[in-house]
Amino acid sequence: MNNLHTVPFGKTNPSQHPSIADGKTFRKIVNHLSRQKVEMCWHCKCCGGGCPFSDHMDLMPNQVIRWVQLENSETVLRCKTIWICVGCHTCSDQCPNAIDIAAIMDALRQLAIRSGIAPAENDIYRFHQYIFESIRRHGRLNKLEALAQFKVRTGNLFSDLQAGVRMLLTGKLELLPQHVTKRREVSRIFDHYHHRRGSFESHD
Repeated sequence: MNNLHTVPFGKTNPSQHPSIADGKTFRKIVNHLSRQKVEMCWHCKCCGGGCPFSDHMDLMPNQVIRWVQLENSETVLRCKTIWICVGCHTCSDQCPNAIDIAAIMDALRQLAIRSGIAPAENDIYRFHQYIFESIRRHGRLNKLEALAQFKVRTGNLFSDLQAGVRMLLTGKLELLPQHVTKRREVSRIFDHYHHRRGSFESHD
């Protein structure tokens, strides 16, 4: 299986990544992947107050960061919040310390997959897969392809059918995928970040 945000899909062996499993350097790894400093958070809760999806989360964004600060990888990587986050950056914009919380959530999703932890929101994970694969294949997202794969694999074929028909009729969904002209360069970008993100040893 190919990559989601440059981390392989499917089962991986946590023993291959002891720094994730034992939690001793978990905070440093999150900082390294996200290019942020979780130590900067003073828990003012501005992030959770502005998040449009906070009602669906089991942990507020600042609580996730607090568990990272405390090196509690088990709680963080198994929570729903990291999958509910859509990366809208509302929390990042509202943070008084300019922490990109959406980038931290993205890093935590990578680590959860890398550690072989089953996603707490599996349908969201699957949808990420299909979007990623479409971009990797064509160099850009083909919405119809990703949606069709998601519907077939989840067995939820007829929900949102009317909305889908309207999108087709108004040109919001393209029947045939469009390809970028320089797909080899796109492949090099994916390969570069696969190797770059795969290195957890350089987290200092």
